Amino acid sequence: MGARLGEPNRWRRSIRREWQCQRRDHPRRLQSALLIWMVLSASLAGVLLQQRWQLQQQRQSRQGQTDQGLLELRVNSHKITALDWGHWDPLYAYAGGDDPSFESRELANSSIIQDGQGLVIVDAKQHPLLARGSAIGAGLSAELSRCLNTHLQQLAARSRAGQGDRAYGFYCQAGQQSLLGAGTAIRRSGSTGPERGWLMHFSRIERPSYNAAVNQAFSRINASLSSAPGQAGTAAPAVSELLPNNQVLTLKPAVPAWQQLWFAAEGMAPGWLGVNALVAIAAGGSLLSLRQLRQRDVQLERARRNQLRLLRQELPGPLLSRSELLQTISQPASGETPQSLRNELWIAALQVKVMLFRDAIRQRSEAQNQALAWLGERLQQLEPTRHLALGEDNTLLQVIEPLSSEAHEEHRQIEQQLQELQQAMADVMQLAVGGILTRLDSNDITQQLADLALVLSLGDSSGGIRHMPEGVAESARDLRRQQSRDFHLNRSFETLQDHRYALEPVLERVGDGWQPAYSEMLFRLPQELEGSISVQELVLALERNQNIHLLDQLMLRRAIALLREPEHADQALGVNISAVSFGSDRHIKALFAQLRALPETVRRRLVLEVTETALVNRPELWEQRLQQLRDFSVRIAIDDFGVGYASIAYLFQFKPDFLKLDLSYSQRLDDANVDALVSFLLRYGALNNCGLILEGIETNEQLHYWQQRGVQLFQGYLFRNQPTG
Repeated sequence: MGARLGEPNRWRRSIRREWQCQRRDHPRRLQSALLIWMVLSASLAGVLLQQRWQLQQQRQSRQGQTDQGLLELRVNSHKITALDWGHWDPLYAYAGGDDPSFESRELANSSIIQDGQGLVIVDAKQHPLLARGSAIGAGLSAELSRCLNTHLQQLAARSRAGQGDRAYGFYCQAGQQSLLGAGTAIRRSGSTGPERGWLMHFSRIERPSYNAAVNQAFSRINASLSSAPGQAGTAAPAVSELLPNNQVLTLKPAVPAWQQLWFAAEGMAPGWLGVNALVAIAAGGSLLSLRQLRQRDVQLERARRNQLRLLRQELPGPLLSRSELLQTISQPASGETPQSLRNELWIAALQVKVMLFRDAIRQRSEAQNQALAWLGERLQQLEPTRHLALGEDNTLLQVIEPLSSEAHEEHRQIEQQLQELQQAMADVMQLAVGGILTRLDSNDITQQLADLALVLSLGDSSGGIRHMPEGVAESARDLRRQQSRDFHLNRSFETLQDHRYALEPVLERVGDGWQPAYSEMLFRLPQELEGSISVQELVLALERNQNIHLLDQLMLRRAIALLREPEHADQALGVNISAVSFGSDRHIKALFAQLRALPETVRRRLVLEVTETALVNRPELWEQRLQQLRDFSVRIAIDDFGVGYASIAYLFQFKPDFLKLDLSYSQRLDDANVDALVSFLLRYGALNNCGLILEGIETNEQLHYWQQRGVQLFQGYLFRNQPTG
């Protein structure tokens, strides 16, 4: 009895001791938390400083590349002039003393010695023959003259070395006076020699015909050019071709490195102070996210084990897990060596995706397991099959021992099994099946399986078996680089709030003038992405990551804002909608919500352009959504008609307001087949109130040709500056 009465007291003492221990540990935990906080804060400061520093470096790099391009343009212009005159027979005769009237006849009013330009000609013994031009004026300074003479000697040396058929860029500087140009040997036209002298055409760094902004840019370039060895900056090879000992002029950064670091520190300080206050909240959120990710991984692992258990019940032979396959291959049977495995075994990664299934099957996972069981059973019956395992993402891993070193027969058998699988399942489900067959790399099978999974999920999805004897490592590396680039592009685009655009008109001939039917809004890259990627590459990256809706929504918002402006009250605008956004329930609902909030007067002036290829699959869905857009009074244009596989029947089904014939047709003149197609589409348009637009019109010849055949609507480069009214 006493023992039982003492138990609550012992429990209370135990709780009290634990509470006292926690109180004693509390300061230590605070110290640990503070230390972690300081480490995180310092790390954050380092990251922000590095980002600001990289931004400064990128700006300097872009400035250097721009300046380098300006120099190359100037020097290339001088090279063209030097080659035109230097390899000209009259100048060749003049250099040899055979045409004394050349100077007064050809150079009296020549444009190549005006506008701050100059021309120097020497004979074969480097004796001066001619020095003319406004760049020379009353004469050149002694330092500039020495620089030109030095480059003439280098030019003569190049010619004697058999390189006289080229023009070479150079640069001379003496204080605030600078010259840049090009020199070449004087030869008979079309001849390889001998040289009768050398010619140098140049101009002052700032020219009278340039506007103030251009001259200011070249003044900055002139100040940044340096010949000091080891100078940091951007190389300027265009003006360094006549320097000795492979010297290269350098465009120094406009801002020194220490000053860039100071600017970076100033720029990161406000952000660091602000973010520092939110570290605790971010840390709590991160811990919660990690826990959720862990739970998701556990659920996925549980689902994989359940799938493996169900498939093992269906298959007559053994089905390994991925870890069991790795262990089996890494520990070969008696008498086998890793070298023999590498020479004899191949691996096929076969992926089955259920695209559509009938009502007889309740869940997609059930359909997926049914297809995998059918395929696995037939693969186990193939004689070359040595091991069969379940990989990730509904993939079967088949290790085979081929009859030949290239596994051609086994490739044919697996391809046949995949075709039979599609045919056998056609009544209950639609499948996308494909795979990769390659040599087994027993030295690093773990990495090979990861590469196979990546190439299957992100690579070419055309279906069938891809025979890759050399392995998939290179393809996987390319895809990882692409993923990294896509990640940065998508992150940049998600934060983009504004963008540049261009309006390309669709014009209709009315009387003696042109009237715009509407103007297509074309996306232009923001300045932070310009030069690093093209619009086409950006669109493909957004599509690969299912983010193309960001571009569609951005363009639509800009078009709506433009249509709402009073000065554009009579203008109609066309905006492209991608097939991915048009086929997504979530994104199409967002589009409808945007349209529903607009006045009808604005919606009537909006044209949505959908590519023809988007209409080939699921035509019933497209017909329904196009009709919903018509209910909003929005007009529809089918873009790039003729490049896909849509049949003429789609025209009668969708009944667009505009039909844009692809430029590959409009630029084919005097083609009876194209003429017949255009005549049919014009007749269709007259009966169904559909305007036929010919894209890609670039010449007046194309315009007149199609006007004579009754076409009234055109779009293309020819009309970018076409007056309307």
